[in-house]
Amino acid sequence: MIKKLMLALAFASAMGGAQAAVLLSEDFEDVSALPGQGWVLNNASTPPGVAPGWVQGNPDVFPAQRFPDEPANAYIASSFESAAPGGQLNDQLFTPLFSLENGAIATFWLRGAPEAEFNDIVIYGYTEGSTDPADFIESMTVTAPKDGWRMYTLTINPMEGISGRLGFVHTGAEASSNYVGLDTLRVNTLREPTGVPEPASLLIFGLGMAGLAAARRRH
Repeated sequence: MIKKLMLALAFASAMGGAQAAVLLSEDFEDVSALPGQGWVLNNASTPPGVAPGWVQGNPDVFPAQRFPDEPANAYIASSFESAAPGGQLNDQLFTPLFSLENGAIATFWLRGAPEAEFNDIVIYGYTEGSTDPADFIESMTVTAPKDGWRMYTLTINPMEGISGRLGFVHTGAEASSNYVGLDTLRVNTLREPTGVPEPASLLIFGLGMAGLAAARRRH
């Protein structure tokens, strides 16, 4: 009986580390549906170009991060054509609001086009609900990798009573930029939401009661 209880406790302990809640999950299979889901797409390039801003991925440039498990165009992309020739890119993308009550950990994948003479710069960060990159509380600036998709992680500490957004900005001079893709975005709570008993905790409680019952039977 004790051995069985120990094995069950070990299983419960393993379960306890996997209880983070999903706040946002997006694979960008239909970019046209994003505004209706609370996403904000804003091409603030100066002056704007012929492209509308962030659009459905183009598999002729490169396929989606999880292709062939998802359609080859299942990612969101921004190109140099968001700005007019000689202009400055400022192609903005913000997620829907999500709670920062329990913090958040975001993962996503970026990739740039392979042409060596261009560099695609992306600024990413988070705000307290604003859709203005000037309001980023914390941000990072990266050059999208040319040799394949790469995963990035952003950790946000708990902020009581606050909802936030992730933001992405394709920036840089039009003449030196090309094409960048964003895919497989996941946002989970950083810590276990309070107020709801963890399954593992309930299991441990039940095992404790079973152990007490077994001990009584031995005496």
